[in-house]
Amino acid sequence: MLPQVKVGVGCFVVRRVAGATQFLLGERHGGLSPGLWGLPGGHLEFGEQWSDCAQRETHEECGVNIADWRHVATTNDIFENSHYVTVFMKAEFDAERMRVKLAEPHKCK
Repeated sequence: MLPQVKVGVGCFVVRRVAGATQFLLGERHGGLSPGLWGLPGGHLEFGEQWSDCAQRETHEECGVNIADWRHVATTNDIFENSHYVTVFMKAEFDAERMRVKLAEPHKCK
């Protein structure tokens, strides 16, 4: 059996405060790059649209519902033992209407 290409979705959750652009990041506990900062995101499920994956992952990880996602970049990363295609999505975050919560503390802090 041939190795499988995995598809991930990384989510740029952006807010603007006093002219500055801020991104939502979390410090990873396990999985890829433990101890490093990363975007919310995860694996694309079979039959799932990129925007639906971004919405699902930010809700699962951060407790927020953001529906207006747009594609900003895609990478094709081939490593010695794995191959990932990562689709990056971006959405604006309204901090006055939404509150972020740590919904998966076993994965991120």
